[in-house]
Amino acid sequence: MFRHKQVSWAVIALFTGGFVTSVVAQEQKAQTLERVEITGSRIKRVNAETSSPVQIITREQIERSGATSVTEVLKSIPANNAGAFDENAVASFTPGAGGVSLRGLGAQATLVLINGRRVAPFGFASGGQQTFVNVNSIPLETVERIETLLDGASAIYGSDAIAGVVNIILRKDYSGLMISGSAGQSSYSDAAGGAVSLTYGKGSLASDKYNVFANVSHNQRDPVKASERPTTASSDFRRLGLTDLRSSYAYPGNLYALPSTSSAGGAFVATLAGCTPLAEAGAAANGRCIYQGTDHQDIIAKTQQDSLFVSGVVDLGGGLELFSDLSLTRTKYQAESPSYSSSTYFSTGTLPAAYITLPIGHPQNPSATSEVGLRYRFMDVLHNTSVQSDTQRMVFGGRALVAGWEAESAFVYSHSATDVITTGLLNDSVLLNEVLDADGKARPTFIFGNPAANDPGLMSRLYPTLHDEGKTSTTSLDIRGTRELMQLEAGSLSLAVGLETRRESFDSTPDALTASGALSVLGSSSSNGSRSVNAAYAELAIPITKSIEASLAARTDRYSDFGAATTPKVGFKWKALPNLALRGTYAEGFRAPSLTELSQSPVRGFYTGIRDPKTCSDPADVTNVNCNLSVEAISGSNPNLQPEKSKSLTAGVVFEPADNFSIIFDAYRIRRKEEISSIDIDYLLANEAQFPGYVIRNAAGEIDHVNLQYTNLGSTQVWGYDIETKTTVNAGEHGKLGFLVAYNKLPRYLVANVKDAPEVDYAGTYLQPKERFKFGVNYDNGPWASTITWNYVGGYLRAFTPSDLSCSYSNAANELCSVPSWMTADVFVGYTGFKNLSLGLSINNIDNRGAPIDERRAARYTLFNSAYHNQLGRYMSLRGKYTFW
Repeated sequence: MFRHKQVSWAVIALFTGGFVTSVVAQEQKAQTLERVEITGSRIKRVNAETSSPVQIITREQIERSGATSVTEVLKSIPANNAGAFDENAVASFTPGAGGVSLRGLGAQATLVLINGRRVAPFGFASGGQQTFVNVNSIPLETVERIETLLDGASAIYGSDAIAGVVNIILRKDYSGLMISGSAGQSSYSDAAGGAVSLTYGKGSLASDKYNVFANVSHNQRDPVKASERPTTASSDFRRLGLTDLRSSYAYPGNLYALPSTSSAGGAFVATLAGCTPLAEAGAAANGRCIYQGTDHQDIIAKTQQDSLFVSGVVDLGGGLELFSDLSLTRTKYQAESPSYSSSTYFSTGTLPAAYITLPIGHPQNPSATSEVGLRYRFMDVLHNTSVQSDTQRMVFGGRALVAGWEAESAFVYSHSATDVITTGLLNDSVLLNEVLDADGKARPTFIFGNPAANDPGLMSRLYPTLHDEGKTSTTSLDIRGTRELMQLEAGSLSLAVGLETRRESFDSTPDALTASGALSVLGSSSSNGSRSVNAAYAELAIPITKSIEASLAARTDRYSDFGAATTPKVGFKWKALPNLALRGTYAEGFRAPSLTELSQSPVRGFYTGIRDPKTCSDPADVTNVNCNLSVEAISGSNPNLQPEKSKSLTAGVVFEPADNFSIIFDAYRIRRKEEISSIDIDYLLANEAQFPGYVIRNAAGEIDHVNLQYTNLGSTQVWGYDIETKTTVNAGEHGKLGFLVAYNKLPRYLVANVKDAPEVDYAGTYLQPKERFKFGVNYDNGPWASTITWNYVGGYLRAFTPSDLSCSYSNAANELCSVPSWMTADVFVGYTGFKNLSLGLSINNIDNRGAPIDERRAARYTLFNSAYHNQLGRYMSLRGKYTFW
């Protein structure tokens, strides 16, 4: 299904048979009864359709989706593109966390709000650099709806709202007692998960003048190894057109005659006791111990979340309301990753050779006359990452009618504390000084592959348990108000104004051993900073004629570290016909340098496979070491950074040819400049003269290391369009039929690595699909409700850059030179015919489609990228909800 690389919006329109959506009639009527605030504007209005595009995911849609987390819900948004990630991202700087990336501009360019206000970011930075809100920390059971603003909004909300805003609205004004639960597992009989939730509410704000609401919930999911899926059942990927990644650097290990060089292999001698030798017809590695990374790579992590949410509101009369809410959430994450080998520690410069020399007389050396080399996998302690993240959010506020103003003020305290525990990595000095002797050979007292035979104290020093801590907080106080200033001939002139002050802090502390550089396979950085932010904004809605409304907004933010930023926004909406409206916006935006970018300690890393153009004139010269270098890179903070800046344009059409039938088309263009990043190393080496002091060379002219301090460098420009269509058809006694299409096209993703460099189009290259869409059909009849949803992700090339499209795979049938498009279908069936009881069955990926092969993920043993795909397979979950009153 849909094997072609692109799907035009016209095809989607035909595919839906011309059906496209608006909100259900009852919802439309409700909107006419009161003025509401829509994400992207602080002005309350009767008409919820503003000049900016906003997509809404309702509570009902969430329940029908089968999603188990906010991250899963957000991953289904077609505009969520490159730069998004979830807790299953392998080798992540932010284990256990999830981030959303509208327009593919990265999680740092998408502002995430809860009830329209900021929350503290995750305790560690994405890529070691950029801060973001961990949407995994928001319990799904507490969410009423999710509003996604697909437009720049710094003029309303300040920093980070370059690509858009995700506003998560929490539940409120519920009365009753309800218990709900779910249980599910995959078609492979694994990934078992379940949830239980208790919800209580009392009072109606409309009739009782108060409401209290409380929810406590728990959910969890079991892990899945890569070896438990057909594509990665074995690390021998030759059947897929790739290479055999099974390794003779195994556990307990293989013995070889000493080679003539430190990295070449000698003749095989024997295995260490305790391994099961490979016995496979025609296999070159027969008789050897084999390590399969797929046996030790979790593609679905073990997760658990426990949360408590309490809120209350009371109407004191005279237009005065007081409100408050408290949320406490604890998320846990645990995943295993492949262990490192002696070859790895040789490549980092720790070991003198890719093997470990067992001298004559070592109890594991079978030869009485010669030394042997041991190819070894250091997995006496497995390589595990465990994360516990605690988040707290407290809000106290009030609303009042004051001299014609609808005023609101709130104090918010948000805190995040994350502990990361890592095991299974070696302390280099213990390996060199206590496992090996002064000659770099194994001490006879150390037994490989049998940890019980060694001194427990030595083993604990060799495999230390590492503790990293990340703590963040955001404390804010805001006051805002909106009112109609005057009645003009064309309508009401409305104004919204606001003041905000907040304090941000970020404290990321690695384990002392990691910070000291004691583990060569693990880089580290620390960041400790805080700052204050004060802001003022104003927004004006101006009716020009009965059919044309303009909006103006401006905001000034003053940061205690870098200074001030002022951002304007202009919008218009023209109702050209009773059922046709045109709209558009121009917005400027900014992203303040994160506290990690301003205060982070130097980060040491390595780039491999680097060619130095000064000392390697012929890239094909395999004898020249400068043609294939491992280059140390030092990156870190820069206190002189300035904000990233953006300009965005949107233009759209809203067409409602009939009741409950709408077609929405919005085109967008965003240009972000002064981007904060480390310069691309290939670009740096090719243009070294332009960046003095960045490349450090030794006396022989060879590269010693490079300095890649964060700098305001290049720019990115994206443009594309969204289509959203909805319709509801009431067939009387035959039920109600609804259709939904949400489509995103991203045909251009233009990048300039440095200022004034030519723009290069990355659209369609690695992790940059040009299109995504979601198509859903609802059918409700009496107590029965059903939904089927198709989710489509376009394909993309394996090439990182459009200038390098080389691919060594000639078999086009394997599609290894690109990652193919992927479409899955989800089904929901619900029944409410029992008194107080509702049941639902969700089947996600109903035809059990495996993720498309991503060859670049072979080294991680997963062969897929979790940003767009998953290897969960068909997943069935049964849900129940019982209401006591």
